[in-house]
Amino acid sequence: MKKIFLLVTIACCAVTIYAQHAAFMESGKITFERKVNTFATMKIFLEETKQVPEDQLAGFMQKYRQNSPQFWTDSFQLWFDKDHSLYEPVNKNIGFSQTFQIPAAYKNTVYSNFQSGESVSEKVIFDKNFLIKDSIKKIRWKLTDETREIAGYQCHRANALFFDSIYVVAFYTDELLMKGGPEAYNGLPGMILGIAIPHQHISIFATSVTGFDTSFDKWKLPQPGKNTVVNNKEFNATSSKLLKGFGLTSPWVQFFMDM
Repeated sequence: MKKIFLLVTIACCAVTIYAQHAAFMESGKITFERKVNTFATMKIFLEETKQVPEDQLAGFMQKYRQNSPQFWTDSFQLWFDKDHSLYEPVNKNIGFSQTFQIPAAYKNTVYSNFQSGESVSEKVIFDKNFLIKDSIKKIRWKLTDETREIAGYQCHRANALFFDSIYVVAFYTDELLMKGGPEAYNGLPGMILGIAIPHQHISIFATSVTGFDTSFDKWKLPQPGKNTVVNNKEFNATSSKLLKGFGLTSPWVQFFMDM
């Protein structure tokens, strides 16, 4: 009986120590997988941009489904400490998907300084590079009781509405106390490990979390260089005008860039 009691005590202590360790992880790297359901979004995109005549759309989509993967998948990593985060593509030399033909958001880099409330992002549209300097986006989240496990962490669900019509679902863990997340998503009582945008058919979910000293001062942050420096409002106006020049007026494309 004493042996059983001792084993239970040791197990409980181990769980407690692990939970405390997880909760107080202050720096590390999170790898995210972003997936876009191209079978759904390509049809929406083509309907809105009129790039394929309406009477040919069904045939085009049938061939597209036969010859193309259903999901456009790419990987990003989020470096973080208690005051900063840097979200960037795993493969920095990646080109946009020729199959999917959406030349935006494939190289997004987002640096957030939670102490100063400032954000610096680098985005590429076609061959145009932009550096966006502005304050960190403030998002009004509604917390729920729903939970799910992501990358080994228990996560809580929260919902938000963007532009009065785009529904976004986030899953955050209070085992990681930083209030950041992928892209520019932030503002929840813990790290965001999952983002789902159902009507846009986009998801960004963590596949692994590794804790270690990330040495913030050695991060390669977005720099002006040859980039056009703008704020969020200027970027939205400029990118919208640029896309229209290529016949891309779809609200879906604009939102995809603004994530």
